Amino acid sequence: MKKKEETSTRLKTTFRILQRLTWIFFTLLILTLALYSGNRFYRHLKTSPIFRIRAITITGTHILTKTDLIYYLGLRQNTNLLNLDIDTLYHKLIAHPWIKDATIRRRLPGTLAIHIQERIPVALIMIHTLYYVDRDGVIFDKINKDVGCDFPIITGPRNFSQLAAYRPLIQKALRLINDRTHQLISEIHLDLSQGLTLMTLNDAIPVKLGFQNLPKRLGRFLATYHYLRQREIVTRGIDCRYPDRVVVQYVPPKSIKSSAGGKA
Repeated sequence: MKKKEETSTRLKTTFRILQRLTWIFFTLLILTLALYSGNRFYRHLKTSPIFRIRAITITGTHILTKTDLIYYLGLRQNTNLLNLDIDTLYHKLIAHPWIKDATIRRRLPGTLAIHIQERIPVALIMIHTLYYVDRDGVIFDKINKDVGCDFPIITGPRNFSQLAAYRPLIQKALRLINDRTHQLISEIHLDLSQGLTLMTLNDAIPVKLGFQNLPKRLGRFLATYHYLRQREIVTRGIDCRYPDRVVVQYVPPKSIKSSAGGKA
């Protein structure tokens, strides 16, 4: 009796193991077939004309054109949308000097949507030649005729190896450029020992601001400059570095008449 019971127990155990192995085998088989079918189906979709690019929308551009960007990215309208490597396109976009950031989306079945965040120049910087500088202090491209040169010019660093030392002053200079000052300032000169010196646009007056309290000193300069221009006082220089006053070096009226007579 004991031997029969042991044999019966062994058979039951073996049967259960076989059942489990069979279940595992068919489960793996079904998963393999599903993955294979899914892969074949996805490959079919990547070659299907249904998902070919029929439209490319590009928004957010001001300087760059849609045609230039499509050519830059190497996009073609007969390319399958599912075949595009979005990460590769993104990294190529942000490698462009005029692009700060971008988003790329597939809109099935056939539209590629790209939104660009361009760099906006607020100044030029002279390092051998003129480069554009954005609000973040990024020097990103040489000056070109399509964009123009109607920006204040930052001078001081003579080569790119000196930029690290001048970086704090560059940031301070950029904070002084706004809608009000853009048309008044022709140059901002940076000096590691003297700080910032502005040069006015219309009459080339040097304005010393130094290092500290620059927004306050700029405000005092603007008020003083407005006063001097209203009264047509010819000025050689303005020094705003003092805490309680603005020092104006002006040209005496006799010197103006004598200079005018000499030219005549």
